[in-house]
Amino acid sequence: MILVFWLAWLFATFGLQAPPNLTVVCIILVCAVSVAGAVFLIVDMAHPYIGVIHVSDEPLKSALASIGER
Repeated sequence: MILVFWLAWLFATFGLQAPPNLTVVCIILVCAVSVAGAVFLIVDMAHPYIGVIHVSDEPLKSALASIGER
């Protein structure tokens, strides 16, 4: 929550201090999309077996089977 508030404050202050032209708007938009993507990936990887990005559990099952055989 603090990270989102800090980033929103950062983008708002840059947007208020910069002259309103196309370059500034595009750069702020690209930065906002990249930060949103990073936050999305962090939240999605908090639960690796559900969500948009899935992590395979086959290596874990194979390792546990190998340990169980000993």
